[in-house]
Amino acid sequence: MPDYIVISVMHTLREHRYITLWAEDDKGYRWRLSRAGRYSNDRIMAHLDYYNTGSNIAVPVAVGESLARPGNPRDFDGVTLDMPVSELLAVPNTKDVWITLLANVIAPTKYKPHPEYPGARRRKEAA
Repeated sequence: MPDYIVISVMHTLREHRYITLWAEDDKGYRWRLSRAGRYSNDRIMAHLDYYNTGSNIAVPVAVGESLARPGNPRDFDGVTLDMPVSELLAVPNTKDVWITLLANVIAPTKYKPHPEYPGARRRKEAA
């Protein structure tokens, strides 16, 4: 079974260059793919109501890796000049990327995901 990354739909804002990924062991958020947590299929399936609600989605690591591009080193903390490019990979926050991610979610979500990315329709505020 493949490993998964968990994407925070809720914490990825339209002004973000990169999609927000969960860190290892549910401990915070990351933009760099190398710093994102890898979650087993069994763990995700045992807690779908936590990892795959629509506010968060779980997708195979291979899908995230295929979409990742080198990010701007100035966008990340802890970057050094001698780091390999693989340490700077991040998933761009674009419409096409979201289409691919949503097509590869581990299971249907409880709520419909509403990703924000540059150019996305703004959600109506509650009255």
